[in-house]
Amino acid sequence: MSIFFYLWVVISLFLLGFWAWTLLVVTQQKKAWKIFADKRNMRYHDTGMFSTPMVSGAVDSYGVSLFASEHSELDARTQKRLTAIEISLQSDFPFLSAIASGGMVSVVDAFDIRHEYKPQIKGWDNSYVLRVSDLSVAQNYYTEERLNKLIKLMKIDKAWVILAIVEDRGVLRLDTPYPIDNPKKLDNLIKQMIDIARALELKKGEVKDLKRKISEKDSGNPVLDIDDDLLDDHLGLELEE
Repeated sequence: MSIFFYLWVVISLFLLGFWAWTLLVVTQQKKAWKIFADKRNMRYHDTGMFSTPMVSGAVDSYGVSLFASEHSELDARTQKRLTAIEISLQSDFPFLSAIASGGMVSVVDAFDIRHEYKPQIKGWDNSYVLRVSDLSVAQNYYTEERLNKLIKLMKIDKAWVILAIVEDRGVLRLDTPYPIDNPKKLDNLIKQMIDIARALELKKGEVKDLKRKISEKDSGNPVLDIDDDLLDDHLGLELEE
């Protein structure tokens, strides 16, 4: 027999095995997400035999969405398919901000947020980015508790995380290459994200304090001292839309 026949057989077996493996993974994911959705009384949408389903609804009064996300690779010719979890925050934020890790860092460039802020806190990685519309807000809103919770989430293996506060609304999102095909693990991860969301909500009186600091800064009264290293880093930043 021709070598091309054997080559065809090998390629066919590989493709058949990949198809079977993909079907198994997606089937397990669908089962896990359906169990989770039923347990939490959420909406489950099957998007096709080989597609990641969609789940939406409320968990502990927070809007939660699960779906497949696609990100362009660096060569812009291929797409990376991930599993995404989004939690909608409930506060009305008087500022713009975004903090991100992994592949979400480039997403922050899409927001017109002027200042980059580097927290002096253990665990912060230079690959992360934090931008905010007002530096006085950054120092007062991003407390040690809030940053530690976000950093812990960003340390999850291969996770891409973003907190985006735009147009008064906040969204906490995690993307992972794993299908999360265990309903208990999925539930625990969402519980962790909701715990972080609660910490990120503005506390009573905090909106007034943040607005006051922004107002004082706009009127020309200094509200915070910025060290020279941070100032140099900011001046060297090239913003992209």
